[in-house]
Amino acid sequence: MSSASDPETARRLYFPELETGQGQTLHLPAGAAEIKLNADARRVVPQLLEDYGYERAFIFSSRTLNQKTDVIDRLAAALGPRLVGRSDRVGEHAPVKNVLSAIQEVEGSDADVMVTVGGGSVMDFGKFVQLGVTEGVRTHDDLRALRIDQEPKLNQRPTLRQIAIPTTFSLSEWTAAGTPVDDETGKKIILRIPDGVGRAIVYDPSIVAHTPRHLALVTAVRGLDHAVNSVLSTRPNDLCIDLCLQAIRQFAAGIPLLARGDVETAIPLLQRASFLAGMCQLSVPHGFSHFMVHVFAPWAHVGHSETACVMMLAQARWLRGHGDPRIEQVTAAMGRPGDPLDVIVRDLLEVCDLPTTVRELGVDPQRLDDVVPLALAHPYVTYHNLRPIRTAEDISTILASVAG
Repeated sequence: MSSASDPETARRLYFPELETGQGQTLHLPAGAAEIKLNADARRVVPQLLEDYGYERAFIFSSRTLNQKTDVIDRLAAALGPRLVGRSDRVGEHAPVKNVLSAIQEVEGSDADVMVTVGGGSVMDFGKFVQLGVTEGVRTHDDLRALRIDQEPKLNQRPTLRQIAIPTTFSLSEWTAAGTPVDDETGKKIILRIPDGVGRAIVYDPSIVAHTPRHLALVTAVRGLDHAVNSVLSTRPNDLCIDLCLQAIRQFAAGIPLLARGDVETAIPLLQRASFLAGMCQLSVPHGFSHFMVHVFAPWAHVGHSETACVMMLAQARWLRGHGDPRIEQVTAAMGRPGDPLDVIVRDLLEVCDLPTTVRELGVDPQRLDDVVPLALAHPYVTYHNLRPIRTAEDISTILASVAG
């Protein structure tokens, strides 16, 4: 049996699509059947249930949407007698105990589909419940046995699917993997969920208008970072470059608009950018900033998207002077051809009043040496970087550039 500490095993199991040989392939996220842009969820979701033959829907949502807005009440009313349950007991980073409770709720309701409404934690929560129902999970140990490093034999035809309605821009709705918090150990576990992407993804701007401004901004920067990483991949894919350069243009236009309060114009731009960048996530490997978030955020007890702001800037500074022409394509897409990428990123973060240093994340720069070994042990942080990152000294240098 492979070990969780074996980087080669983790690389092979977490992104098997990237280990399938030479050439360029667009790996569409397994399970996604259709995307609804600029949609009214109250009209679209009942029709999707009709089209797919679902009769018993269970809603999982963020607590804020459920308790402080009428969004979930109105969606529930639109579903009418098809609604068999609803819950906002998701929790930040989807704790395993909440996943286990939700599995029992869904099975007790005899639901045949989930409707998930919220940010990254909610999107991932739906995947974990789908996996748990399909695999008969009952306990913490049952779910731990499904970690990728255990190489589980998973049912490739899930018995429960979800319709996803994302309310942020970090692209969680597009990945078939996730990392719930094991609340008994305090650590995250990595799960891969067959057909984990929603059968349908519904982008409803009116629902995202309820997302707190800061949360919307930091997740949009994280989405932008994903798009930039797709363009600057060590295994470039021409179609992904074209799609993600479009996404970068729309992120770069939409983020300042959102910061200025022009929500009506910004949200559709950012949702379209999320759609374009999301389709490419499984087709090319990403670099330092994408995966360092997975290391730094739980280590420092800082939000993933806030961390992404700083790590995106750190990666851009590491790339200063690197001669790959795709960097110029990115800076042009961001509306400032000829300017250094790191300067553009810094200016964007400052305009949005977002963090640019680890000190601004609330982390003492003197502690940074402690996170370097964790970064070295991660299977992807040092694996696919346009300017190679190989040593502890490399990582220390990158982090020092954003120490503050």
